[in-house]
Amino acid sequence: MLATALIWIAALLAVIGPLPLTVDGRRHNLKILGLFPHPGISHFHFFHPILRGLAERGHDVTVVSHFPDKSPPVGYTDIPLTGKETLANSVDLKVFENRRFYNHFLEFFLLYEWGKEACNHTLRSEALYKVMRQKVRYDVILLEQFNSDCMMGVAHMLQAPVIGLSSCAMMPWHYERMGMPIIPSYIPALFLGQSEDMSLGGRIANWISFHALNLMYKVFSIPAADALVQYKFGHDVPSVGELVKETTLMFVNQHFSLSGAKPLPPSVIELGGVHIQKAKPLDVDLQKFLDNADNGVVFISWGSMIKAETLPVAKRDAIVRAVKRLKQRVIWKWENETLANKPDNMYISKWLPQRDILCHPNVKVFMTHAGLMGSSEAAYCGVPVVATPMYGDQFLNAAAMKQRGMGVVLNYEDIDENTVLKAIKKVLEKQYYDNAKMISYAYKHRPNTALDTAIWWVEYVANTEGAPLLKSSSTYMSRFVYYSLDVYTVLGLVVLTSVVTWGLLMRKLKTATRNRGTTKVKSN
Repeated sequence: MLATALIWIAALLAVIGPLPLTVDGRRHNLKILGLFPHPGISHFHFFHPILRGLAERGHDVTVVSHFPDKSPPVGYTDIPLTGKETLANSVDLKVFENRRFYNHFLEFFLLYEWGKEACNHTLRSEALYKVMRQKVRYDVILLEQFNSDCMMGVAHMLQAPVIGLSSCAMMPWHYERMGMPIIPSYIPALFLGQSEDMSLGGRIANWISFHALNLMYKVFSIPAADALVQYKFGHDVPSVGELVKETTLMFVNQHFSLSGAKPLPPSVIELGGVHIQKAKPLDVDLQKFLDNADNGVVFISWGSMIKAETLPVAKRDAIVRAVKRLKQRVIWKWENETLANKPDNMYISKWLPQRDILCHPNVKVFMTHAGLMGSSEAAYCGVPVVATPMYGDQFLNAAAMKQRGMGVVLNYEDIDENTVLKAIKKVLEKQYYDNAKMISYAYKHRPNTALDTAIWWVEYVANTEGAPLLKSSSTYMSRFVYYSLDVYTVLGLVVLTSVVTWGLLMRKLKTATRNRGTTKVKSN
């Protein structure tokens, strides 16, 4: 009888999966809210697996976003944001024809406008009204921290611990809130597109970019978010510039194997590759195209936001001519049904399962815009890359892959038949393959999966009511004190005072000696 009961219990546990535990071992289903106002699908690819994983673990997860789950698990509730166009296949390549060295500052203002629009749209939305009206006491709130901290005002009203999520490398304005040092001598600013190895000129540019962008965020983005949040909730709400300091934890879509080692506090968790799932079966024709590629495959994809079909005719024809000269087969994510002069060794499609293609053993080169999702998948699968960054963090990702020896950079302005062919042949060399496989090993081999790590930390934050022991006191320091500039100032004044005092004493002594000598001469 007991054996039968144990068998039934084991079968039940196998069906429902492990139940969430609190820190002291008590079983408890958490109430979790996700707030994601930015309409970029590539960003949500990082957040979605974490939210689904929490629901599958048995927690109640409510998600406010532009991207409702098509087949949500039990416990996953979508409250969709509607009435705003999402950012997919929305970037015309013509805008990258005439770029300048100060473009990253212009991109800041683009992000600023996007953040303001997303904030305003979300605060006025029926979705947020529904969340506020329900008056649920959430155990933890997960929200994106990107181009606006508007949602920190919502979290303040709901009085729940906050975990910030960054779908890219940390922005220049993220460091202070997490009590982290800004070290521009070797940590490259997200917008500038340098690796850890910088020249003196590069370090100067990096220092200027880091501090200028951080200042611009404080001058423009924070007041804009404050105005919208206080209009919605009243002028008693503190500035979001202060509220962000209450961020308990930050999940960052990075991994040291690709982006380099950094001095991270325990409150910053690297979860690079959390979106990478188990391989799925490929379309029959695509599978056959890959399997029969005796000389390998070059895969071209410029992500979910960039429309490859908007390539200028000269650049498009240059790529097509280069492909014709390759013995490898080529797969290209092309958003049109047809492609003029398409060679026989090319396969085109409007949508392609990027991760599943990249991990096919016959894929030898990935031509990419160096978006972080694609870069992470290339690192995971161990595929050398030809990176053509277009905007945002893509320059940073491209520089990191080049510095790691798993890719080369082909600037968009330099695309022609010969440069495309040269870049592809370069990364077909064995050293790039070996480096890519070394990075792949480090990327895959971790103490726990990225998803399990994320879930453990969400549960920890919720069950410790905000994990107060994780919070560094440096978060509340001014940068002047944080970098010991006050100490250097005092020590500098002491040294200066000592030098001046000694100078005055020596001068007085010299004058006294000279006067004594003059007196003796007169006496004689």
